[in-house]
Amino acid sequence: MIKMFNRSIPTRSVFFCLTEDLLIWLAVVVSVALFPLPEVPFRMEGGLILIQGLILATIFHLTLYYSDLYDFSLFPPDEGHLIRLARAGGIGLIVLGGVASLFPSWLPPGKSFRLSVVLSLLLIFCWRTFYSRLLGKMEDRILILGTQDVARRVAQEILKRKGLGMRVVGFLDEDGSRLGQSLLNPKIIGTYDQLHDVLAKERVDKVVIAALERRGRLPIREILGARIRGIQFIEGTRFYEQISGKVFLEDAKPSGFIYAEGFNKSGLARWSKRLTGILVSSAVLLFTFPIMILLAIAIKLDSPGPIFFRQERVGEEGKPFMLIKFRSMRPDAEAVSGPVWASEDDPRVTRVGRIIRKLRLDELPQILNVLKGEMSFVGPRPERPYFVAQLSEQIPFYSLRFAVKPGVTGWAQICYPYGASVEDAREKLRYDLYYIKNMSLFFDLWIIFQTVKIVLFGRGAR
Repeated sequence: MIKMFNRSIPTRSVFFCLTEDLLIWLAVVVSVALFPLPEVPFRMEGGLILIQGLILATIFHLTLYYSDLYDFSLFPPDEGHLIRLARAGGIGLIVLGGVASLFPSWLPPGKSFRLSVVLSLLLIFCWRTFYSRLLGKMEDRILILGTQDVARRVAQEILKRKGLGMRVVGFLDEDGSRLGQSLLNPKIIGTYDQLHDVLAKERVDKVVIAALERRGRLPIREILGARIRGIQFIEGTRFYEQISGKVFLEDAKPSGFIYAEGFNKSGLARWSKRLTGILVSSAVLLFTFPIMILLAIAIKLDSPGPIFFRQERVGEEGKPFMLIKFRSMRPDAEAVSGPVWASEDDPRVTRVGRIIRKLRLDELPQILNVLKGEMSFVGPRPERPYFVAQLSEQIPFYSLRFAVKPGVTGWAQICYPYGASVEDAREKLRYDLYYIKNMSLFFDLWIIFQTVKIVLFGRGAR
């Protein structure tokens, strides 16, 4: 695992992307070699070719990412993958064409440019086909010591994340009578006392310790012996956080938050977060102001009532503030029902409201809350006092959400769809607490980058 943007990224995923970069650069070299610039000898173009390759790689990475082509659940590549790759390449070609028209020297000219794009797509598809086969042979073999809830959760996360390049070989349990019992797809393949034999038989690379740390229960001598031989041991809840991007709430301890980096931010870090929020919000306001004018007119023409919707929310340290949004529901939406969560196909939503909620455009006025200092651009979503009172009683550590300013977007918003129940709120809290524990400037920038994708494709809104 490599730490990047305060996230644990599998080393093989970084290797995968860097190899694609190399192949794109190779496509540029071959293309320029076949169709060199007439005014400059090919041997003189090394620096320029490097820059052209980097620009091409950056554009392709963006189009592939926004086309969900870095989703390893789509591997191995098939005919459909090739079609999506070609579609993403077409979008990239349009973008590159715009760049070439504005900055002609940034990209290979004429035939070499077109050949480099086509050759890049072919090399990427061939590499992905080869990598999918390579991935199955290079998987880390994971043994899970324990069968408690955290053990099951770790196994579930590994099974649904093919890009991790991991395979669960099985579980170890205290009780020998449970041998052969299937917890998920993997089974219980041994007891704690059989750790040494299981490690050798299954060729285990890593052991996740997801057992209760009761005195005398864990096979400490066998663990230390295996550790000396190079077997890596990882604590279960920490490993769960690394691969899932959320906190294991059921076993969370206060010390885990007290000593977390995000809870110990210096004044400089908080000032930089505030400055980033102001800069990003100002840029968004500048570019979307004409759209906001048109939205205001559309809302006014579509249904009677005010253009803006103001509602009390709970902010940092539990302080209330008035959240500003474009109105997307009827003015009397809660006159009879009282405070309720929005539901899918909510009948209270207006025609224009349905569109702007889908595209998240109703959130734009919250930029004013950011500029006023009531919110950050990135943070947990602010909740209503009515629901905060309920959720604080039912969900442990819920009040920790108020350790930071709420945000227009956040880690929970990009990782989990809209929530409309206590269980949804519990699941989103897992992501919110992970964000707070690992808060950093680069993590915020990564969340903003992913938010753009969600806004463009209208995912997760109600």
